[in-house]
Amino acid sequence: MGRQRTIRDQNFWRSPRLLNCTTEDKVALLHLLTAPDSNITGVYPLVPRIAGAEIGWTADQWLQVIHRLQDEGLARYDHVRYVVWVRIWWDHHTATQVTGPKLRARTLEEIRRIPDEWLDDFLRDFKERLTVDQRRWINDALRPPSDPGLEEISIPHGCGIDTVSDQIRHNTKLQPKPLTETQTSYLASNKLDMSGIPAEHQTDVHRAIVKAMTSGKLRFRPQLVVNAMAESYRSASGKPQNAMALTLYLAENLSGSVPR
Repeated sequence: MGRQRTIRDQNFWRSPRLLNCTTEDKVALLHLLTAPDSNITGVYPLVPRIAGAEIGWTADQWLQVIHRLQDEGLARYDHVRYVVWVRIWWDHHTATQVTGPKLRARTLEEIRRIPDEWLDDFLRDFKERLTVDQRRWINDALRPPSDPGLEEISIPHGCGIDTVSDQIRHNTKLQPKPLTETQTSYLASNKLDMSGIPAEHQTDVHRAIVKAMTSGKLRFRPQLVVNAMAESYRSASGKPQNAMALTLYLAENLSGSVPR
């Protein structure tokens, strides 16, 4: 069943914030507020060529409009990560709904994916629209896990330099996990051509394809996804920095055209 998304029409067509917008700008905003790839927070992956095709534009036309929307403070677009932030999202969607019991886990998952440079501004705008209890929940949910300080590690009196204390703090920092034997054999058997991917990003692309495959989200042949990633690295509009995130997105959303 397709989802239903309602836009507050008066808030849109009579909004003072859209006073300087052209017709193209408003069409693009409507698309951003209702795009098939949109989520419940208004910050989501979007490929210019795909977004433009859904409106009937080229990728260049879409990028020209998104630049105007950025100048007006109505949207932001990260050309490297292929992520858009619809700044007027909460003018047309209810912020309090996404903090309800049924959506809380999903909301947190989406917020944690927001680029670091946008996060503070996003949370400031988001929290202004919440109740005191909802703001408290967001603050608690996003608070980093407590780390017992070094002051909590007691050293027995008279402990010599060669004495081993039984109160050792283990390193709890998550370390990158190597590919499993099953994952490695799968990739080897498919003999993916990774020559178009920079060497330092090939492992992340590998991991993303395996993750998409094991989670059932790999909807296209792995080589097609790799080719799309290679095209992204050749693009003059910007090189992707988060190779794993973009590969995961393309594994599920890749269309017949190569993203730019």
